[in-house]
Amino acid sequence: MFLRILKSNTLFSVLLIPFIGILFWMESLRNPALLDLSIAHGAMPLYYLFIHTIKQQDFWQIFVAFCLVIVNSYFISQLGSVFRLFRKRSYLPGIIYLITVSCLKTMHALLPVHLATLFVLISVYFIFDTYHKKVEITYTFNASFFLAIASLFYLPVVVLFPLVWISIFVLQKDDNWRLLAVPVLGFGVPWLFMWVYSYLSDTYALLWKELLSMLWTSHNDYLLNPYFLVLTGVVALLTSLGSFSVLSVYQRIKVSARKYFVIFYWILGIVIVSALAFISISIEIVALATIPASYFISYYLLSDNQTKFKEVLTWVYLGTSIVILIFYV
Repeated sequence: MFLRILKSNTLFSVLLIPFIGILFWMESLRNPALLDLSIAHGAMPLYYLFIHTIKQQDFWQIFVAFCLVIVNSYFISQLGSVFRLFRKRSYLPGIIYLITVSCLKTMHALLPVHLATLFVLISVYFIFDTYHKKVEITYTFNASFFLAIASLFYLPVVVLFPLVWISIFVLQKDDNWRLLAVPVLGFGVPWLFMWVYSYLSDTYALLWKELLSMLWTSHNDYLLNPYFLVLTGVVALLTSLGSFSVLSVYQRIKVSARKYFVIFYWILGIVIVSALAFISISIEIVALATIPASYFISYYLLSDNQTKFKEVLTWVYLGTSIVILIFYV
């Protein structure tokens, strides 16, 4: 019954995302606290420029963060519909993203990753829209450009840069060297502008020092936290079931959807490997990992078989999320 509500595509479903969001963020919205910038791991110049406008307004910091998570959830849902990843239109991917991110209270703040996620999703949109468009220079440039913008809010997004090259081979099947150079140009323009500005404003040395500090400072203690491991275990189980569900009908899925899921496999793999390999990446990376995971989980839950078992898994997932929200600080 509950799963059927989450899977539905009605006016109520549209309102379900902000409703669930309010339930998870209620305490943070009622008792807002100013963000300690020392916990804004991976923060880059565009983030500091943005937060400077509301740096002394505790409620607006939380409210803007909440709105960003809601917008990102809707964006994830719309990507699934626009590119027809599922047989049925559903807001379930956005709901999965919303619950997973919102159950972590550390994410209830105006963190760089919330801003970066929006631009990562825009980049994914342009990546997907290159399908069947041979030598699609404009959208390839846009994809890498918005990925660079995201990285200027949250540095770990840089690990996703190879995704643009991967998408050229997966979606466009083209090895034209000019097209392969486009991602470098698209990604390089925002970064070049940042370095030129820092040089002209005489902050070049300081920026370089901060970048090096971010790369070598350990923030990965969360990986061994029992509550985080429980949440990871439940989400990993659902994601694995979703992955097997996709692979079991892979030959019957639309060719375009197959390609898009290949891209999601790459995103998930890159993010997981990066989180385990780099000590500087903190718990905020969950927001990026949850993007592909939400589509795999949704694919499994939206299929029509084993409905009772899926209902039980949905309650386990929701119950785990609530426990994490209450006890994991």
